[in-house]
Parts: sequence; structure tokens; C-alpha cells
Amino acid sequence: MTVPVGLPPASPVSSASPVSPVSAPVGLRACEVSAPVARCSTGRTADGSDHGSGRARTTPAGTVVGVFAHSVSIRCQDPHGVPLIVSLSDVPVDSVAQARIPADRLADLRLEGIGTPVALETAGAAVVASRITAHGTPAVFSPPASWFDTADGRRFGVPRLERAAEAIWGDQDAEALEALCGLGIGLTPSGDDALIGLIATARTAGLGTRVIGRFTEILTSPRAAGLTTETSLCHLRLAVGGDFSATVLDLLDALIADHDSPTTGQPRIATAVARLAHTGHSSGADLMAGVAALTRRLAHQQRSSEPSESGRDQQ
Repeated sequence: MTVPVGLPPASPVSSASPVSPVSAPVGLRACEVSAPVARCSTGRTADGSDHGSGRARTTPAGTVVGVFAHSVSIRCQDPHGVPLIVSLSDVPVDSVAQARIPADRLADLRLEGIGTPVALETAGAAVVASRITAHGTPAVFSPPASWFDTADGRRFGVPRLERAAEAIWGDQDAEALEALCGLGIGLTPSGDDALIGLIATARTAGLGTRVIGRFTEILTSPRAAGLTTETSLCHLRLAVGGDFSATVLDLLDALIADHDSPTTGQPRIATAVARLAHTGHSSGADLMAGVAALTRRLAHQQRSSEPSESGRDQQ
């Protein structure tokens, strides 16, 4: 049987035909942006220093690459010239690469065709933090059903997911992470979403530095373009750099609170899980499958390292 892979949608929601770029781009002003979009628009690196010529850019140029029911995707570039797919919507920012724009401007933009040039003005927009640093060990939790719970997921996905979790724990075998790329369903395939969950958990717990570094090299190599969809590749590159959506940060913070104090953490976990589960068709659930795989591995290791009752009696 052929292993299912994620493919981009056959056609955008919009029926507008592709258009040729024109000299005057559609001008938009963002009300709120995620941190990666803010860095892209200002031309500054993560530490705040000027990049390249040092000239700050407040209006990044982009091109429409997808028109959907509630959002429009544009392709622009980060300060290093790497493609970044940004979702424009009229809802508060909770995605890793998103900008909130007024509803009337979004409606106008959705009438434009693929290939329309866009100038996104972000000066003065609120910036939503996205960076994860090591700050604790997440507790084990029960994620909602995902692609990994389907027949294909159990057969093709679970063994690779478990191997990738083991690779992060052992801090070696970057090919185990690569093996998840492009696997499953969706514009961001299930395997990629699970990888983001694994990497987010690893960064939170301070694990897998070397293997994630090696995986970063794979994602920036010439063969990266053939691993998965362009949108998913952008999200994976942001993940290895430490950037995640607000919904992912909320879940991991709740899991850490539960690990430290189970009586207070459970309500936060339930809220965070419900919020993340509504991300995409299955993306949120698939991502949580990755988080759960590594938290189970951490819990197993913790139990294995504890002395047995007989061992304590002999001490």
C-alpha cells in the first residue's frame, strides 16, 4: 500500500483565476501580528539587531498564494530571505505566522486572484509572543483522536512517531524526524504537525538539542523542498527556530502547571486542549499526538529511574 502523504488543496475556495502581478500592490494594515511576522516586517533578527543593511522595513511585500473561506495566505520572506507563508484573517492572532486585518479589508482581498501582490503594513500592530524556552517538564495528558488513531495512522504513523520521540529523547537519529515529514493528510500533513508537537515539547523540557540542530540542517538543505508542502515546511522551520502558535504555548504551560500541581493544572489543560483541537481539520489533534508521544516517553523514563520499593528498603 502506498503511504498516504499530505497534498495541497486541489483548488482554493476562491474561483478567481490567477492574475499577473501588477505594479501597485494591495495595501493592508495589520492590527495584530505574531512575532515571526513582526520580525519579517521590521527586517530585524530575533535579538533585535538590524539585519543586512540595517534599514528597517515596515511594509513587507507579499504575494497571494491561497484564498480560503476565512483567510488569505500570502508568501513573503523573512529577514534571511527564506520564504514565509503568512495567514491573513480578521480574528485574533493564535497561529505561528498570522496577521489580523480588518474584516472589510479581508473581504476585499478574498476577491482578488492568486498572484496578487500585497503590501502588509505592520507599524504599530500588537505583537503576539511565540518563542519557547526550556522552563519545565510537561505532564502526560490524553489528546483527542487524530489521524494517528485511524487505520493508516496506526500502521504508518505511530511507529514513526514513537521512533521520533525516542530520537529526541536520545538526542540522535535526525532521520527519524525526517521520516515523519509529509506523512498523513492535510495542507500541513499529520506527520509534520506531530513533529511540531514533538519539537515544542522538547524545547520546553530542554531536550534534543543536537538532533533538532541536525534536523534544522535537513530543513535548510536543497532536498527540503521535496519533503512536504510549502506551508508545512515554513511551520517546521519556525518550530526548529523556537517559534510556535499561542495555542501550543498555552497547552505546554498548562501541562507544566499540572506536572507541578495536578489539582490546579487540569482545568487549564481542558481549556487548552479544546482550543487547540479546533485548529484546522486535524492539525491541532495531530500536533497534540506529538506532544503526547514525548510526554509519555518522559514519564516512562522518570518511572524507570525511580528506585523500587525493595531498593529503597535496602538503602
